[in-house]
Amino acid sequence: MKNLLERIAKGAAMSAMASVVLLAFTQCCGKEGAKVNETTVEVCFVDSVCRVFDFYGDDIVRVFQDPQGGEMRDPVATPPAYILVENPRRDVTNLIVKERGSKVMMITPRIKVVVDKATGLMTVTDRDRKKVVFEETTPATIKEGVAAVTVKADTQEYFYGGGMQNGRFSHRGKVIQIINSNNWVDGGVTSPNPFYWSTGGYGVMWYTFKKGIYDFNSESDGTVKMQHDGDYLDLFVMVDDDPVALLNDYYQLTGNPVLLPKFGFYEGHLNAYNRDYWTETADGGVAFEDGKRYKESQKFNGGIRETLNGEKVDGVAASAGSISGGGEVRVPTNSSYQFSARAVIDRYAAHDMPLGWILPNDGYGAGYGQTGTLEGNIENLRQFGEYARQHGVELGLWTQSDLYPKEGVEALLQRDIIREVRDAGVRILKTDVAWVGPGYSFGLNGVADVAKVMPEFGNDARPFIITLDGWAGTQRYAGLWSGDQTGGNWEYIRFHIPTYIGSGLSGQPNVSSDMDGIFGGNNVAVNVRDYAWKTFSPMLLNMDGWGANEKYPHALGEPATSINRSYLKWKSVLTPYTYSIAREAVFGKPMVRAMFLDTENDYTLGKATQYQYMFGPWYLVAPIYQNTAADTEGNDVRHGIYLPEGMWIDYFSGEHYKGGRIINSYDAPLWKQPLFVKAGAIVPLTRPHNNVNEIDPTIRIYDLYPYGESCFTEYDDDGRTQAYLMGEYIETKVNSQVKKGKAIITVAPTTGNFEGFEPEKRTEMRIYMNVAPQAVKATLGGKKVELVAATSAAEFILSDNAYYYEEEPELNQFSTHGSSAAEVSIKGAPRLMVKIAATDVTANALEVTIEGYKFEVTDPLVSNTGKLSVPTITFAEENIEPYALTPSWEMQPEADYYEIEFDGMLYSTIRDGKLRLEDLKAETEYTLRLRAVNAAGATKWAETKVKTLSNPLEFAIPGIKAETTCKNQPGQGVNKFFDYDEASMWHTDWSGGAVPFTMEIDLGGVNELDKLEYLPREDGGNGTLLQGTISYSTDRKAWSESVAFTWAADGSVKSFIFKEKAFARYLKMDITAARGNFGSGREMYIFKVPGTETVLQGDINHDGRVDMDDFTSYMNYTGLRAGDSDFDGYISGGDINKNGLIDAYDISTVGVMARGGASTYGMGTLSGELELIAPKSIREGEEVKVIIRGTDLNEVNAWSVAIPYDANMLTYVNTTTAGNKEMENLTYDRLHKNGVKALYPTFVNTGNKPTLHGTGTLVEITFVARQSGEIDIQMLDVMLVDKKLNTIE
Repeated sequence: MKNLLERIAKGAAMSAMASVVLLAFTQCCGKEGAKVNETTVEVCFVDSVCRVFDFYGDDIVRVFQDPQGGEMRDPVATPPAYILVENPRRDVTNLIVKERGSKVMMITPRIKVVVDKATGLMTVTDRDRKKVVFEETTPATIKEGVAAVTVKADTQEYFYGGGMQNGRFSHRGKVIQIINSNNWVDGGVTSPNPFYWSTGGYGVMWYTFKKGIYDFNSESDGTVKMQHDGDYLDLFVMVDDDPVALLNDYYQLTGNPVLLPKFGFYEGHLNAYNRDYWTETADGGVAFEDGKRYKESQKFNGGIRETLNGEKVDGVAASAGSISGGGEVRVPTNSSYQFSARAVIDRYAAHDMPLGWILPNDGYGAGYGQTGTLEGNIENLRQFGEYARQHGVELGLWTQSDLYPKEGVEALLQRDIIREVRDAGVRILKTDVAWVGPGYSFGLNGVADVAKVMPEFGNDARPFIITLDGWAGTQRYAGLWSGDQTGGNWEYIRFHIPTYIGSGLSGQPNVSSDMDGIFGGNNVAVNVRDYAWKTFSPMLLNMDGWGANEKYPHALGEPATSINRSYLKWKSVLTPYTYSIAREAVFGKPMVRAMFLDTENDYTLGKATQYQYMFGPWYLVAPIYQNTAADTEGNDVRHGIYLPEGMWIDYFSGEHYKGGRIINSYDAPLWKQPLFVKAGAIVPLTRPHNNVNEIDPTIRIYDLYPYGESCFTEYDDDGRTQAYLMGEYIETKVNSQVKKGKAIITVAPTTGNFEGFEPEKRTEMRIYMNVAPQAVKATLGGKKVELVAATSAAEFILSDNAYYYEEEPELNQFSTHGSSAAEVSIKGAPRLMVKIAATDVTANALEVTIEGYKFEVTDPLVSNTGKLSVPTITFAEENIEPYALTPSWEMQPEADYYEIEFDGMLYSTIRDGKLRLEDLKAETEYTLRLRAVNAAGATKWAETKVKTLSNPLEFAIPGIKAETTCKNQPGQGVNKFFDYDEASMWHTDWSGGAVPFTMEIDLGGVNELDKLEYLPREDGGNGTLLQGTISYSTDRKAWSESVAFTWAADGSVKSFIFKEKAFARYLKMDITAARGNFGSGREMYIFKVPGTETVLQGDINHDGRVDMDDFTSYMNYTGLRAGDSDFDGYISGGDINKNGLIDAYDISTVGVMARGGASTYGMGTLSGELELIAPKSIREGEEVKVIIRGTDLNEVNAWSVAIPYDANMLTYVNTTTAGNKEMENLTYDRLHKNGVKALYPTFVNTGNKPTLHGTGTLVEITFVARQSGEIDIQMLDVMLVDKKLNTIE
């Protein structure tokens, strides 16, 4: 042991700043805590197991324990990836080790770690606060491949972190998974992070790439239980009382978040423009600039193939051109230009929409050129990139899984990130689901690689990387996107708000999602509300081309076009502010901030404020996330906006609101995003523009709301390179102060420099005040500036040094001329406009003084003065629910609004006769007080107590369908058995007995079953089920063993308990005995295990429904096999029959439900077989025809086969269909990860289409021979499927 410690000490002394100190501890003496070096202590327990404590600073300790005696080490990563930064350590001031009895104490100036060798328990104390913040309640366990730690949880403690936990940010009482669940909606996990922190004053980061689970006192047992897969324990404990300090502890270890390039804060447009074919159609489709409508197909259909640059017109080169502002196409009408990536850039310009970047290959099988060589394709990409940059738009690429050339991959899909960056000018990379690979280290390795390549080969370009599968450390390279979801519904907005908040609290402030979803859309209200709230977020991804609806900001016409343009313009105006708070997020609070980061109380620490946030220090954003009381035009109200103590200003109206309360009944017309500015705000702005190249560097603008004393530091750099990391940036400090009716604004000289910085700048200020000033004075560099008091806006614009009081500024500036939106007048808050001529801002301080400054505070909602009476609180029966209460009262004509005191909070400005209070606890008594308010005052409080209900059907599965093998009585079909109406009745046919019969039940999705409850007739009469068996299945092929049941012949509720884990979509009840040999019942409820989720088979995009959006996704994954990079994780969930292949059965789970669903009425029996006809020998250069025939087919609703072939011998050309009726062609030519090339002819009906019957040719497949020789083409994995998902394999 002595030699071991000497070896460790020598190694550590050589590099005390190394990220890992190698420690081996086979068997330990167990005598005492041994200080290995200046940062490391080894403690051995009585059972001879040792634990190592390695201090990475005065407040961070790494805890390592390997029962097998292994060395302290980095987690295994293939390919290599590093969670920790190169230098994660800070100096440890003075580590003192003491021993008292069985306890070993390790003390730094900030923390004290105590370990009991007898019990194996550890505590960590914050010495500044003299408080134990981390306390193990049971010894750590490492067994059966899982390491687990349990620590004490205080009843008032809240927990945050865990990465992008969709729909959540506050985790007290919850269990979260540290794994990419490939569920991209509420409750899913997209980019996990093995890091959490507590309001108790500590944080924990597990040093691992393996999955984990954190239980934050969900069982109310006063503990936090955390575990990760692995055969040893390795985690960091960090101690700080401040959330920002804890985030910075995490950043110390794993790296500060990247500062995105400036163009990254503008909308980006993503689609595939090098793959699909467009054919003219008279029905549906997409309207283009030539006045025609076209349908898109990934398969050749005789249409025009799209390209990046629009070069081809059915093989003829097209003239260069662009789409004019009037929508005219200045190229031949049969040109592919309007389908090109260039046309996208033109389209944004034509509609005057800001656009920062574009990804032209975001789609499977797209590529970025059609030249036949990688070199030629990169040149094609370069030409497009040049065009994009000429229009101020940066170029990016999506990658499926590869970054470098790969043998066996056709030129279309080859990649070379170095040449793409160096030669084509690529500056953005978006990764896909395959990047989780064999583990999270794969994704981290990939983004780290790109982060190195871009500056090295891109003229020091700052990387802009967007990834899906993040982990600890991802934030130092990339931003996150939340995955593929369906827009056009309120749920899409609702769950994203807490998702963004939680991501920032997990150390990843650069967060984004698709604008109005990748799928769905076409709902004006949701579309514009999504654009509105995301104006106040980091990134905007407009993901086009995957769903049925276009995703341009102008796609839905007016008024959406005008509203979306207005918000995109506003986001451009906010660029200096957004960029400044993005810089702050590198070291401090995230851009999208939880309310408690500025105002901490029980209300903000929990989930009550999950639908609002602070965007930086000044803007409170409360998105419209649901239809509360919308009219037909989308005008709505917003309830439940919490305003912290202080004064808040409605940005649009200038109305003042006193804080310390929850406001309700806030009017939100379709165009209006509820936005409140914190009094004292200082917001740097610029003029509206469409891309970063259009920013005027010779002007600076500030919005100011003077109130007390406040300050803000504006940050800027070149926005494109990594020079800012070398100190090349500027900062400008702005102060605002109000004293005795005088407001003083001071802009300090700008410090720093960067290439391209323009020091000669004009200054404009917009100082919000609702009374004209008595006088306005200014000094520049200490010298007085003579200001002109302009009498009109026109005079102000023409003056250099002037001021002008604007009582009603018009905010509606960007609506389309002549549209209905342009007719809406939006009058902003009154403001004083001040303009100062250009000066060297690095040399001259600017001070503006406003005498007679007034920002009158009045309640905008009170006007009545009549007599009020104390209101009476009532609760209708339907308004008392398990998790919500809706008190109501009689409206009084003299009342301006009402207030409710509830659960310690004041709900104010209620202008309706009721208010719904949500997220309550079931079976809990609450006290509620109500009063009426007007300008004359408020009534006394009316008080009542009310108890929420229990919810016995909380976990009952809805939407169940069933069929019986016997006839049912008309009007009393088996649907009545599952309709949640206990007054209705199911009954078999009255004319005769039904027993024995079978009832097959479809739960609609796979559930883990808990129990079944059967409600017979109340008298227990005819049809009461008495005996039978129950079995279950996920696919109606493999059924569980049947379990018998016997029920009493009376009217009591019967139950059946599923004693083992029963995962099922289908249940089969074989009834062998019933009263009178009939079958009947009032209702049947089938319950899932509490806390589990229903898995909808075919819902591959996890949006809670099965539709054509899922079908579109399957189209890209047809033929994918287990072992392929894309398959594991996200796509494997779409392998419904679990055969390791995405085939016709899997896709049929969508097909039979899409487009109204498939009817099985009168359906016959599935039968038939397929035959492949192919030559045995081929000659170089000739076409090779392969035919697939069907023989004696009956009720075939879908079919697929696999045809492996030698890519050295054959090149696939196309598949033409002959006898597949109306089936969709999903044929896919795929190169598997193992190097095997295979074609997957796949045809599936969607909706209620005719099935295949008889004998005949189904498809003709064309190859071209690459060389002469013998071939043996075989057909594998044959699958025939009918509308009931029965199969022949």
